[in-house]
Amino acid sequence: RAIAICNPNNPTGAVMGQAQRKAVLDAARDRGAWLLSDEVYIGAEREGPRTESVWGEYERTLIVNGLSKAYALPGLRIGWIVGPPETVATLWAHHDYTTLAPTYLSDRLAQIALAPNRREEILARTRSILERNYGTLAAWIRDHGSLFSHIPPTAGAICFLRYALRINSTELAWRLLKEKSTLIVPGDHFGMDGFMRIGMGDAQGYLTKGLERIDALIREIRTEKGKA
Repeated sequence: RAIAICNPNNPTGAVMGQAQRKAVLDAARDRGAWLLSDEVYIGAEREGPRTESVWGEYERTLIVNGLSKAYALPGLRIGWIVGPPETVATLWAHHDYTTLAPTYLSDRLAQIALAPNRREEILARTRSILERNYGTLAAWIRDHGSLFSHIPPTAGAICFLRYALRINSTELAWRLLKEKSTLIVPGDHFGMDGFMRIGMGDAQGYLTKGLERIDALIREIRTEKGKA
C-alpha cells in the first residue's frame, strides 16, 4: 500500500497546509502504508516560504526530487530518491538494471547547481521569473472576464485554469498544437475536463506570444456553431 502526494502540487500549484499534511501522515501511519512524496516543485514557490519536506515525519516515506522544475535544468536528466537505507539499497539494485550512470557533464553540472550558494542563486532566479510571468498571465486572465477562473498558484511554473468554452480540453489542446503550434496540458489528463494547464516558466516573450495564439484560437472557436 502507498499514498502518493505531489507537494507543491501539479497541476494546481497549491501547497498543502499543516492540517492536510497531518491528515495524510496519520492515514499512512494508521494503515502502515508507504508515503511517496513528489517534492520536485519545492523551491519554485512564487510567494510565501519554501515548502517543507515531509522527510523525517514518518519512517515509511520515500521522497523523490530532481533538477527539472525548481532548478530549471530538465536537460540534465538528474533526479534522486530519499528513503530508509534498506529500501534505497533495493532501489539501487533495480536502478543498475535500467540506468548505469548519468553523463559526466550532467553529473558535474548537477554538482555545481546543488552547491549551497549556487542553489540559492538558482532558486532566487526561479522565483523572480515566476513572479514576473504570473503577473503577465494574471493580467491576461483578467482581460477575459468570466471566460477563465483560477486559484493563483503558490508554487511551480504552472497555472490551472477553468475555461467557459464548450470544447473538450484534449480537443482544445490538440487544436492549439496543430493550428497554432502552441502547447498546453489538457485538464482531462488530470481527470478534470474544462480546464487547461498553462506553463509560465519560459522567457516572458514566449509566454506573451503563446497567450496571443490561445486568443486567436478562442476567437475561432467562438465563431463556430455550438462551440461557445
